[in-house]
Amino acid sequence: MTAQIGDIYRYQKKEYTIVALSSDILFDPKNFGLEAHTSSTACWRGYWCEYAIENDELLLKNLYLFNADGKYPPFNGVEVSPPEFEKYECCRGSKKRRGKLTMPAHFGHRVYRDVNLPVPYTGRILLGDGFMQEYYIHMGFQRGWAYKKLIELVFEEGILLECNDLSHIAKAQREAIKVQGGNPRYPDEGAIPKFVDKSFSLAYADKAWWIK
Repeated sequence: MTAQIGDIYRYQKKEYTIVALSSDILFDPKNFGLEAHTSSTACWRGYWCEYAIENDELLLKNLYLFNADGKYPPFNGVEVSPPEFEKYECCRGSKKRRGKLTMPAHFGHRVYRDVNLPVPYTGRILLGDGFMQEYYIHMGFQRGWAYKKLIELVFEEGILLECNDLSHIAKAQREAIKVQGGNPRYPDEGAIPKFVDKSFSLAYADKAWWIK
């Protein structure tokens, strides 16, 4: 299994990772005539989203999506961006072949930018920043206590109602895990199927049950 690319949330000019949801956002590309395919084990869904708040309203800002057939119809009136590429250092082979290796950016996903689709979400969204590498798990989505900064946003029909800083609760959870003497990277590990299900879940019951 592979760690997954999580949805991104832009709030107050900072970029956070979505750690947990109290209810499903219910965004599905198929509802907009888009079909996502897996291009990397790091993104089984075949897409990920960037959300943002503007005038206290939750919006889907950018959508990263891969279609194996190259079909990218307009989304919410927005055309897909041209393919993007990045250059990486290549150290394999002879010295003559060493240099920059050009590869598709975003794991080959194309980007719909500035979609600005309103999302009528009701519930809580837990956001993390400052991931602590010692808690990295190479499967699914990372645990909430693995972030130095943890904030919770509360929405009703897509309108932001409140924001709470829960960083101190995440810190207390990390300390409690150490006191219990468990493995800090796999503190909830039990039966393998259950552990895998929790890893790929974003439900509060699986990722943030320790938040009251």
